[in-house]
Order: sequence, then structure tokens, then C-alpha cells
Amino acid sequence: MELVVLRKIPDLRPKPFPLISQEEWKKPQEVLNRLYTDAEAWAMEVCGWYLDDRVRQRRTSKSLRGLAIVLAAAGALQPLAAAASGAGSLGWGYVLLAGAGVCVAFDHLLGLSSRWMRDMVTAQRIQRRLSDFQLGWAALNAQQMTPPVREYLATLRAFVTDVSTIMSDETSEWVSEFQAGLTQLPSAHQPGER
Repeated sequence: MELVVLRKIPDLRPKPFPLISQEEWKKPQEVLNRLYTDAEAWAMEVCGWYLDDRVRQRRTSKSLRGLAIVLAAAGALQPLAAAASGAGSLGWGYVLLAGAGVCVAFDHLLGLSSRWMRDMVTAQRIQRRLSDFQLGWAALNAQQMTPPVREYLATLRAFVTDVSTIMSDETSEWVSEFQAGLTQLPSAHQPGER
């Protein structure tokens, strides 16, 4: 029997930026290394969240879509089975087809299919930016043994800003999609419409 270990998935709450004292700035390389490590760990945590969320959304979406296929097939075959046996009601076919439609509607209204795709794209964008950040930092380290602190801080700032922008863009897209789904729901069942 296999033991499944559930781990707590980190959330996307902001983390406090470390305050650096004047005394600590006397050893700039140590401070910069600490800032780099904090920023890198944060980006990896954010990327991990999107990858973990992608798996949850994908599983749920695929389950709903698979169930919809099974119900639609059963609904389509039910009248044939009823005709072949000479007994039974055609009503169950409609019930099964309606169940298939409900599964697809849940997937669409909850945005499960599109969300796991967005999660993957967002994780890939963060990974690409993380690589760029790591390589940029390494290039600065290679330039000279005592590099200018301003260049490191500019690289750090650009990195943290980019990751935050990526997260913000994805969240804005999700909110817009969710709101659009909510506005479509009431209009889909207006009385008197055909």
C-alpha cells in the first residue's frame, strides 16, 4: 500500500523585504548574496505554486470532461439499447445527455480548463525570468571581484518587479474571465428568448 503525503502548498502572500542596516552594508557582498537568495527562493516558491495549482485544475477539468464524454456516450446509446431490448424509456437518454452538459458547463463556468493552461504559461514565464535573473547576476559577479552595488540592486529590483507583474497580469486575467462568465450566466436563460 502506497502512502500519499500531502504537503502544504505555499500561498502567494507578499513577503517582507529584508531591511539592511548601515552596519551590514559594510559587507556589501554578503548583503547582496542574501538579497539574491531571498529573491530567488521567492520566485521558485511562486513558480511552484502555479505548477501545483496547474495539477489540481487539470485533474478536476479532465475528470469533468471525461465524465461528460461517458455521460454523452451513454445518453446517445440509451435509446438504441431501449429499442433493442424492446423495453425502457427514452427519458434516461435525455438525463444522461443533460448530465454531460452540466459537466461541461461546470468546467467552463469555473474556468478549470483555461486556468490550468494559464497556470502553466505563468510558471513558464516566471521560470524564464528566473533564469534571466540568475544569468544576469552571474554576469555581474564575473565582471570584477568588487562590483558596483548599484548594478546588483538594479538587477534585483527589475527581477522582483517582473515576477510581481507576471503574477498581477495572471490574476487580472482570471478576474476578467471570472466576471465575464458571471455576466454570461444570467443572459443565457432570459425568459422569452429562443
